[in-house]
Amino acid sequence: MKDYKDIREMHGVGLFKKAMIGIAMFFPFSFLKKSVYRILGADIGNNVYFGPQSIIISNDYRKIKIGNNVFFSLGVAITAEDLVIGDDTHIGYQALMTGKKIDIGKKCNINNRAFIEAYYAPIIIEDNVTIAGSAMISSHDGSFMNVLGKEMIAKQITLKKQCFIGNNAVILPGVTINEKAIVGAGAVVTKDVDKRTIVVGVPAKPIRKI
Repeated sequence: MKDYKDIREMHGVGLFKKAMIGIAMFFPFSFLKKSVYRILGADIGNNVYFGPQSIIISNDYRKIKIGNNVFFSLGVAITAEDLVIGDDTHIGYQALMTGKKIDIGKKCNINNRAFIEAYYAPIIIEDNVTIAGSAMISSHDGSFMNVLGKEMIAKQITLKKQCFIGNNAVILPGVTINEKAIVGAGAVVTKDVDKRTIVVGVPAKPIRKI
C-alpha cells in the first residue's frame, strides 16, 4: 500500500509562525488578519474582507494568492498548501476548504458550510461557479485503502465555468462538471457531467439539457 503523508500536519513550522497563525484566528478586525498573512508571505489583494474567526493555515504562505474584492464570511476555515482565489469571489459562513492544491476562479460563490477537500489531488474551480450550501467536493476516496489495504483513489476534480452545484450535493474524485451544467440538490456525482446538462439523484443521472 502506498504511504500517504498527511499534508494536514504543520511540517517545519516554527514557533513564530504558529503564534502568528493563532493570533490571526482571534483577531476581530479584517485589516489585522490581512496584515498577519502578508507578513507570513501571502499575496492578498485590495478590498479583501476576513470575517471574525476566519482563518487560513499554510506551511508556506508564499503559495497563498487572493485577488481583489474577495469576501470571507464568519468562521471560514482554510488549510492549504497551494491556494488561489480569484477576484470578486464570496466564501460563505463556516465554509471549510482543505488540501494540497485548491484553485478558485473569479466571481465564484461558495455558500455556507460548503466542504472542499483536496488532500491528495487538486480541485480546480473556474470562473462564475456557484456551490450551494453544505455541498461536499472531495478529490480522494480512502475506503478501499482503509478496508482492503489497496491504493487510494485520488483524482483531480474540475468545475468548469458557470456550473452550479446544488445544496448537499456530493462530487466524487475524478469528476468534471462542464460549462453551465447543473447538479441538483442532494445528487451524488460519480461521472463527468456534460455542458448545459441537469443531473439529479444517487448516483446522479442526466434528466434534460438546458
